[in-house]
Amino acid sequence: MGEKMALILQLLLTNRQIGIKNEEIVNYLSERGFKSHRKEVGQLVHNLNDFFTFFIGYPLIHGKPKKGYVIEKEYYEDGELQLLVDAILFNKDASAKEKEALLEKLLSFSSVYQKERLSMMPLLETEQPFSLILNLTTILHAIDEHKNITFHYIDYAISNSHPIEITAKNGNGKTKEDYNVSPYRIYLDNNHYYLIGYFSKRKTNLSMYRIDRMRYVRRIGGIYVDIQDQYDLEGFITKRFHMFASGQEVALTFRFKGVLLREIVSRFGNTIHVNKLKEDWYQASVDHVLMNDGLKMWFLMQGANVYVNEPVALKEEIEQDLKKALSLYQK
Repeated sequence: MGEKMALILQLLLTNRQIGIKNEEIVNYLSERGFKSHRKEVGQLVHNLNDFFTFFIGYPLIHGKPKKGYVIEKEYYEDGELQLLVDAILFNKDASAKEKEALLEKLLSFSSVYQKERLSMMPLLETEQPFSLILNLTTILHAIDEHKNITFHYIDYAISNSHPIEITAKNGNGKTKEDYNVSPYRIYLDNNHYYLIGYFSKRKTNLSMYRIDRMRYVRRIGGIYVDIQDQYDLEGFITKRFHMFASGQEVALTFRFKGVLLREIVSRFGNTIHVNKLKEDWYQASVDHVLMNDGLKMWFLMQGANVYVNEPVALKEEIEQDLKKALSLYQK
């Protein structure tokens, strides 16, 4: 009975007809080696709806007079599905095969019409020397079970004018290549996954590793060192991943060209005070900004479209960095 129900659902999801009648479903099942009849089809659809009502809160299949059975409401809203599809397609570390398998699972309850409405970029034939899915799965299980993990951590060297992977030899396991770590948290930043945990060679600090640079990840025995309570884990994440997260609060004043207006609002919020100057220039001021290297780097990236007035210390640091950069090009 389960196979018949799966075939009926597949037919309704993939068929372009507005409705599928009982007789058509009976014939469809017969072509695939399953005998059936109108009454059984009705019962199978009823069973499917019982499942979906329990699973998603409403019956998926509706019977329409003279039209037959139809799926009127998708499991995902189009916007929800587009968001999830893009999260898979634009992941930097998953291989093409992993993305394809994930998309197949994700779209399994979507009709042919909904799939066609999605904006889908083609999958590039990319391979990875590791499995992101396997790494994540192994680490998540280890965190849940309070188990240590071991792995090799890669670095890069240049060979024949191209970068190649080399194994870092600063481990703490049986060999110099083995990193044995008590894992605490996985964090996603800039489309890369990071592991935060305890590494015995750095007993006074939490350690962080890019998961796409981890090889041969597996769970191991040994004492799981749980010292999370000794650290402000959220504070650690904030300082390491958010460039405006630490530093002295200052009142910031700067000029910028109109082309940066949207970026300025996005960066500093819509409470920023802005006055129009001559031509296409604006004067901006914002209080309680954290002054640090991240803030300086952001201004440097804007090039000739921005000029910092205050604080003077930040202005002078930017001037010095620009002079150093210019000197490299003038040699």
